[in-house]
Amino acid sequence: MAFESRPLRALALVALILSAAFTCDALMKALWANAAIGMLIGTILFAGLMSAQRRSVAAPIASSVNGAADPVHVFLDQIPLPLISLVPGGMPQAVNRAARTLFETDDAIVRGRDALLAALTPPNEPRLDLFGRRYALTVTEVQTQDGPFRLATLTDVQSELHRAEAATLRDTLQVLGHEIMNSLTPISSLADIAHDYLSPMQNEAADKAREALSTLSRRSASLTRFIEAYRSLARLPPPQVQPVLPGRLVEDVLSFFTRNPALNEVRFDREIAEDVPWVALDEAQVGQALINILTNAVEATEANTGLRLIRVSVSHTAHDVVIRIADNGQGIAETVRAGLFMTFTTTKPHGSGTGLNLARQIALAHGGNLGLIEDPSASTVFAFTFPVTG
Repeated sequence: MAFESRPLRALALVALILSAAFTCDALMKALWANAAIGMLIGTILFAGLMSAQRRSVAAPIASSVNGAADPVHVFLDQIPLPLISLVPGGMPQAVNRAARTLFETDDAIVRGRDALLAALTPPNEPRLDLFGRRYALTVTEVQTQDGPFRLATLTDVQSELHRAEAATLRDTLQVLGHEIMNSLTPISSLADIAHDYLSPMQNEAADKAREALSTLSRRSASLTRFIEAYRSLARLPPPQVQPVLPGRLVEDVLSFFTRNPALNEVRFDREIAEDVPWVALDEAQVGQALINILTNAVEATEANTGLRLIRVSVSHTAHDVVIRIADNGQGIAETVRAGLFMTFTTTKPHGSGTGLNLARQIALAHGGNLGLIEDPSASTVFAFTFPVTG
């Protein structure tokens, strides 16, 4: 590829600078897939510039994307990262297909404009929270004969953050589980041995000692079962994904509840949009996560004297599929909400918190999330989000 014309060479030079900045930023953040993309793009651009006979500075990128047949336009549309240009005092513009898809526009950006303008105004923020996701922001100042403008790249780091969070929790559970189990096992064994030694003794002191040792043995066994439940989170296998229709998956999971005679008093309402796209999921894992949350919802309505209602909805945005599970139970106390997804947190008298934590780990492993959201129409609403399959 050779950039023979002046606008093409200017665009290639700016894109090369941008790809270098993007690659360095990705390497510093250990985002290896993004770094590889940046290096590949940079190599192609450098080769094209070296093959050209002349070089000069040209007009801003925004002026070169007019016309669908423009080869530069076609090239930029192949870049999977949203590119945005901003002339001082003007509106941010979507430069390529990824940006037009993200902001749902053909040119000027309106949706999310305020957050984007704030991030692009010096001093630039290195990150941007937009549409419920987090992006790393790389901004390049470009000087042209028509004046300066800013060129920005958005890198979706939400999935990387989620994977890092899930990996950290698994590592923590593995270490804690291993260390605690190493201590509990001999304590339990020694308590049983000491109890046996005291068996022949028949006096008040021996009786009290045996009682204390029995209590110690029972508590050790209980704590061992508790730790084993959390160690199961660390052993969650990587998801084996395939294209899945979320609506169909939800219908399949709900059938386990609606066909259960013990739940005849519970009303299950569903609202599944017709145009929900395919999502790359491990059907077994996500199905189990949905079962865990639905089970919690059923238990939350047990104290209801009237209607027991659970509403399940499946919708989507341009980037995510959203599965909401709402109930009209007793709700979750404000004192519990803040730390609800922390390890070892549960709202049940005899619960270990494994079900809710496991459901969130499954969502995180798919690049999505599970959160508790506010909705005045329900007592409790949990929402799964999964990225739309490209």
